[in-house]
Amino acid sequence: MSVEPDTSARGGIHPLLVVPLVLLALLVGYLIASASRNDPAAGGDAEVASASRVTRDSGDSVIRSHDGSGSVNLRSCPGLPTTGQTTGCDIVDRLPDGTLVTMECWIDSGRVPDRADTDRRWFLVTPAAGAPHPGRRGYVFSAEIPVAEQTRTPECDNDLVNELFGEPEPSTPAPAPPASSAPPPPATSAPASPPDPGPTGTPTSEPPAPHVTVTVENEVTNGPTQMREDTEHPAYLSTRPQTYCKDRQPACNVPGDLAPGDRLTALCRTTGDRVTNGQDDDTVDDSNRGLDESTLWYRLRADDGRTGYLSVIWLTDGDRDGLGLPAC
Repeated sequence: MSVEPDTSARGGIHPLLVVPLVLLALLVGYLIASASRNDPAAGGDAEVASASRVTRDSGDSVIRSHDGSGSVNLRSCPGLPTTGQTTGCDIVDRLPDGTLVTMECWIDSGRVPDRADTDRRWFLVTPAAGAPHPGRRGYVFSAEIPVAEQTRTPECDNDLVNELFGEPEPSTPAPAPPASSAPPPPATSAPASPPDPGPTGTPTSEPPAPHVTVTVENEVTNGPTQMREDTEHPAYLSTRPQTYCKDRQPACNVPGDLAPGDRLTALCRTTGDRVTNGQDDDTVDDSNRGLDESTLWYRLRADDGRTGYLSVIWLTDGDRDGLGLPAC
């Protein structure tokens, strides 16, 4: 007896056709992927993005002013004074185009006029030999260092910033006197007349500048006539002349507090945030004779080697007038 094939419609694919169809689909997928890899346009965006990334891990970077002015401002903190203010983030040096710097870390902070609001990256840098003041650290806006010159750096955190600013700035040696082009006189020749002897006991060089010491006081107003120690907010050194350094991100305070009576060596003076020892939001202390305010800050060195800035408001009254210190 012969068996007739089943001709009823079942809407399926014959099992013998499944394997060839799967193999065909795999072959087509392979050919499409190969064509994409060989297409120059494919992945172009990824290549452009990769080319714009920083590729160096070390080495010096070259300063190039993004506005073509020929020099870049090195600032004490990452940002510009806010609208209506003239203090804060002082210029500590000007770096000519071509100056070599070592990039230490990065931070997203204050914006720059005429730049996108999201363009807030700043670099903490150390100027290298050949800079006006080698070793004088500060912040520059990221656009002042071309991407091709940038190196990979960590984000600026409290410990790193304090460590860097706590290191003393290297002293710049005095230039050697120019060598005389005149030949030395013959050994047998005698001077026509002996030179007049100088006064005895007169030093031939200037004595070193005396150390200037200041004393911490840390007092605030207490009503219309009295002053009191601010025990809740002890004084401390900062890596830049700004207020509320303990509350900033990253923080800019040098670890360790200062106590009333502590004596520190004053190194230089600068302009920073306004500080008052009174109450701005209340008139109760307006008649207090101890009420004071100032934008003057000193860079100080403690006996244990810590260095940083402190507002003169937290010093004794006699130490607040500048003391003839040089500018930082």
